[in-house]
Amino acid sequence: MPTFLPALIILSAAALAVLIILYRIYESRVEQPKKLEDEVKEALGGAKPDVESIEPVRKAACAISYMADKIVIVREFGKLPTRTYTIADLYGLEVFVDGRIFARVVRAGSAKPLDTGSYKAIDDIAPTVNDVTVRLIFDDPIHPDFQLILWRPDDALTARAEGPRAAMARARKWFHHVEAILRRPVHVKVPPPAIHAPVPEPAKVAVVAPIPAALPEPGPAPAPSASAPPKKGEGDVLNAPLIPYI
Repeated sequence: MPTFLPALIILSAAALAVLIILYRIYESRVEQPKKLEDEVKEALGGAKPDVESIEPVRKAACAISYMADKIVIVREFGKLPTRTYTIADLYGLEVFVDGRIFARVVRAGSAKPLDTGSYKAIDDIAPTVNDVTVRLIFDDPIHPDFQLILWRPDDALTARAEGPRAAMARARKWFHHVEAILRRPVHVKVPPPAIHAPVPEPAKVAVVAPIPAALPEPGPAPAPSASAPPKKGEGDVLNAPLIPYI
């Protein structure tokens, strides 16, 4: 057995391990975020999102496009289908910092003011936090909410790791954007009435009048006989002879 064979096997195994590590890094930092971005873009129909968060570590994403009237929710990408809501389905938003609610905004009735949380809590929070989560609330009894984790301490070496300060800035962006949406009146789109095809009228059968049979043409009148004198009427006094009256 050659003496260099064990060293060659060890070097091959080390090279294979390095390739696997590089592939996983590429998949988590490049491929997975690109797939999530493409999924969100396709769900929005090509519209530009007003606010967007891509979390490839948790295979989740969320985006809002007010002009497209769409809210895209991606959770457990590849396992669960992507859900799409309208702006009218959005009921509120909550920001959690270290497990506590630091800001809340919900849609109130038409006669009530907007129920908002504390601005000071979300603007003056210390940057040394361990958990930043945004929770969207929808008018959906089956899927009433969606929690998107923006920061955790174990995200420091993962893709799209922003840090606690950047996570709080993104949470503020989500909060103020949703608040601006909820301040506007809800326009529920009423589908147009269905257009039914006109019922065709029954075909009218043309009644053709029967053509009368041609009558035979009358023949010529018989000519009077030349030998027989015309018969005079008995009451013709003017042509009567004068002898009987003398």
